[in-house]
Amino acid sequence: MKAVILAAGTGSRMGSLTRDKHKCMLEFLGKRIIDRQLGAMRAEGIEDIIVVAGHMADNLDCPGAKKVINERFAATNMVESFFCTRPLWDGAVMVSYGDIVYERKVLRALLESKDDISVVVDLNGAGYFRDRFGEDFLSETESMVFNGKNEIVDIGEPRPDISRVKGQYIGLLKFSKKGIDIISNIYDTDKKEYWDKKWLRSKNFQNGYMTDMLQRAIDLGHRVKAVPVNGGWLEFDSERDYSRYMDWKEKGVLDRYFKDRSLEG
Repeated sequence: MKAVILAAGTGSRMGSLTRDKHKCMLEFLGKRIIDRQLGAMRAEGIEDIIVVAGHMADNLDCPGAKKVINERFAATNMVESFFCTRPLWDGAVMVSYGDIVYERKVLRALLESKDDISVVVDLNGAGYFRDRFGEDFLSETESMVFNGKNEIVDIGEPRPDISRVKGQYIGLLKFSKKGIDIISNIYDTDKKEYWDKKWLRSKNFQNGYMTDMLQRAIDLGHRVKAVPVNGGWLEFDSERDYSRYMDWKEKGVLDRYFKDRSLEG
C-alpha cells in the first residue's frame, strides 16, 4: 500500500499563519499537520508515503517520505497533483488531502475497505460544518448522496440542498489496483477531450477536483463506495478554522470532532 498526500496548494486562506511557512508545517496542539498524517499512516502500517509539493516546496519537511513536485501547481489542481505520482504506482494507493488531520480509527476504517474505490464519509459532517461555519454552512459544503449499499451516487456539487448532504467528504480515499486502472483510463481519455474545457464541476480538466474524478467514475458505471465514520477529523482551510479549533479546545468541546490522543505514536 502506497500513500499520497496532496500538499501542493498555496493555503492562501490561512492568512498570517502561513505567510512564511507551508500550511502542512502549521502546528496544531504541539504537532505539525504533516507529522500527524505521517504518524497516523505509519502507526497503521503504511511506510511508503509520497508527498506532492508545489507552493513553498522547499519549506515542506516530510521526514521519511518521498517528495514529488507539481511544477504547475499554480495552474492545476488535485487530479493533476495526484497524477504527478503516477510513475511510482505499482498497486493500491490511498490518498489524503494535505490540510486535514484524522484519528487512526478513521484511517483504519478506510484501509479495511475491500472495494476498488473507497471514500471516507463523515456521517456527522453536517453537524461539524454547522458548528464550524454557522447557519450558512451549506454555502461551504458539497453534495454527498449514497444508496442503501453505501454506493455514492452524487458527490461534489457546491451549495446543495440539505436533502443532498447525507455526509461529508473529508479528502481521504483509497484505490485498489483495479481502482487505479479505472481512474487512469478516465484520466487518459478525458485529458485529451477536456483540457482547457469545462469538466464536470470544474472550469477545465487541469483544474479538476478529486470529487470530479469520483463523480466521473460513478457516471461511467463504476462503484464508488462510502466508508462511513462519525467525526474523528478536522480540516484546516482558513485562519478562522485554526482559531475556532483552538477555541473549542479551550472550551473542552474539541473532542466532539477530534480526539488528539488517538493519534499518539
